[in-house]
Amino acid sequence: MLKVILNVVKKVIIGMILLFGYNTFLSSLNLMIPINVITIVIASLFDVPGVIGLALFLLLNY
Repeated sequence: MLKVILNVVKKVIIGMILLFGYNTFLSSLNLMIPINVITIVIASLFDVPGVIGLALFLLLNY
């Protein structure tokens, strides 16, 4: 049970780091993904493809 909890926490932290890195690099282009519960869950579940999907969704709705 502890392994499952640690794995989930690790994935959430990695998702937050990916979103923060994306926002850091593309803030100069004014393309920022808000960091909230929904985007963290998507980035945690799908890792890099999830962040790319969020970025494409942002660009298509911009």
